[in-house]
Amino acid sequence: MTSVWKRLQRVNKHAAKFQFTVSYHQVTLETTSKWKPNKLSIVWTRRSRRVVSEPLPWEPTMKDPLRGIVIWAVPENKEVCVTLFKDPRTQEMEDKEWTFVIED
Repeated sequence: MTSVWKRLQRVNKHAAKFQFTVSYHQVTLETTSKWKPNKLSIVWTRRSRRVVSEPLPWEPTMKDPLRGIVIWAVPENKEVCVTLFKDPRTQEMEDKEWTFVIED
């Protein structure tokens, strides 16, 4: 039933494909004494779609052992193709929310 509702919402709207590219360079992460990560990856997600970066080791800094960084020597690019629907009356595109999550 939800697919029928989605189709009804998109009647008279124009579909447009977009390609988004994310480039990962460096992540700085501050932890607690109870948890220190091993390998971190960045997950770009929306509903059931997931784009996962390569897991890289978290390295603590010399000054503060609870603060560390993950560095991609060569920036890692991840791409996602998204279909957005435009309302011809208001000239606005529909919202689609993507979330970035750091996973151990």
